[in-house]
Amino acid sequence: MFLVILLVKNVLHSIIRKNFPSKNALMIELTLLTLLNHVGDNFCEYRNLGHDNYKSLLLSYSDASNKFGPLEVKKVIEKSENFKVTAVAIAAIKCPQHIVK
Repeated sequence: MFLVILLVKNVLHSIIRKNFPSKNALMIELTLLTLLNHVGDNFCEYRNLGHDNYKSLLLSYSDASNKFGPLEVKKVIEKSENFKVTAVAIAAIKCPQHIVK
């Protein structure tokens, strides 16, 4: 468990400290982190209710679309780098009991 948390911290540190060629790219990554933090919280809540990973993920993104707008969510996902790594890292921090088995 400690190794997973250490890995997640290193991945997030690398993403945050990345040198971006433009301010716009930096804004996309920060928006991505905001989106994934919101989705991560909801994902954990849905998993705690007993839903499987896939259903929890879909419900979480549906909630994010309602909060931020579907076009904004889509734009962030399409333009983001390191999406999968960041999403898994945030989920592993927020509810490791559902991610690391």
